[in-house]
Amino acid sequence: MPAVPTGVLQAKLRSMRPQKDKKKLGIIPIILSILAAAGLLVELFHPASRDASLGEIYAKVLWPLLRLLFFLGIGLLVGQILEATGWTSKLGQWVRPLTRWAHLRAESGAAFVASFVSGIVANTLLMGFHTDHKLSRKELILTYLLNSGLPLYLVHLPTTFFIVASLAGRAGIDYVCIGFAAAFVRSVSMLIYCRLALPPPPRSETGSDVQPARKNAHVLSGIRKTFQGRFTRLALYTAPIYVLVFLLNDWGLFIWLRKATSGWISGEMFPVEAAGVVIFALAAEFSSGMAAAGALVEAGALTVKQTVIALVLGSIVASPIRAVRHQLPTHAGIFSLGLGSQLLLLSQVIRIITLAAVTVVYIWWT
Repeated sequence: MPAVPTGVLQAKLRSMRPQKDKKKLGIIPIILSILAAAGLLVELFHPASRDASLGEIYAKVLWPLLRLLFFLGIGLLVGQILEATGWTSKLGQWVRPLTRWAHLRAESGAAFVASFVSGIVANTLLMGFHTDHKLSRKELILTYLLNSGLPLYLVHLPTTFFIVASLAGRAGIDYVCIGFAAAFVRSVSMLIYCRLALPPPPRSETGSDVQPARKNAHVLSGIRKTFQGRFTRLALYTAPIYVLVFLLNDWGLFIWLRKATSGWISGEMFPVEAAGVVIFALAAEFSSGMAAAGALVEAGALTVKQTVIALVLGSIVASPIRAVRHQLPTHAGIFSLGLGSQLLLLSQVIRIITLAAVTVVYIWWT
C-alpha cells in the first residue's frame, strides 16, 4: 500500500474537523428540544397541571416565541445587510478615535454604535465578525461588556425615566441617576481595560478591510445564504431554551428564588416590613415596585434615602432573574449556549458590582 504524503494527510484531517464540530454542535439543540417537548407534555397531561390546555400553551408560549423569533430575525437581517453593504465600516468610523484609543478594531466600533439603537443588531454583528475571524473571542467579550454599559442603559432610559419619575418621585429620580452613573462607570472602565488588555490594532486599519459592497445580485444572494444558516441555528437554540425558561417560571422556580433571597435583607438599615414590599414588588414587576415605593414614601414608612436603597436592592435581586428569563434564550441563539451564558454572567456580575459601588457613594454623600 503506497504511503500517503504527510501534507495530504494533514489536509484531509483538517477537512474532517469541521464536520465533527458540526455534529457536536447539533447534539445540544436536539437535547434541549427533547427536554422542552417533554416539559410541555408534563405541563399538558400531569395531574397537577390540568389547568393547562393547548390554547393556553399557544397563547403563553408559542405565540410569544414566534413573535420573539420574528424580531430576532429582523435584527439578524439588519446586521447581515449592514455587513454585506459595507455600512459597518461607516458606523465604525463614527467612533474611531475612541475605539482606536481603546485598542478596539473598527468592527467593534460598528457594534458599539449599533448598540445605541438595538442590542440584537449589535450582538448579531459581533457574532458575525467573530465567525468571519475579524474579531477574537476576547475582543467580542470585551466589546459586548462595553455595549452592556451606557449604550444599553440609554436605549431603555426614555421609557424608564418617565415611569420612575411619575410613580416614585424624588426617590425614583435618584434611583435613575444611580443607574446612569453605574452604567457610565462600566463603560469607562471597560474602555480603560480594553486599552490595557488588547494589543493596538494595525495602524493601517481604517475599517476599509470590512467587506465592500458588491453588485446587488451578489449581495442579496450572500445575505440570503448566510441568513438562512444563522437564523436556523438561532431558532434551534432559542426556541427550546425559551420553552424551558417559561416552564421553570410556570413551575415557580423564579418565585422561589426571590423568596429565598429575603433572608439577606437586614432590618438595621430600614424597616423590613416596608422595604420588603418594594424589593420584591420590583423583582416581580418594574412598575408595581415603583408604585409601591412612591406610596411608602408618601405614607412616611420609608425616607427617600431608604427607598432608593430598597429600589437598588430590588434591582440587584431582580436583574439576574430577568436576564435568565428574557435574555438567555436570545443570547444562546445569537452566540451559543456556553458563550451566551458566559456573557450574561459577566455582565450581571459587573453590573451588580458597579451598582453597589455607586450606591455606597450615594449613601455616603447624602
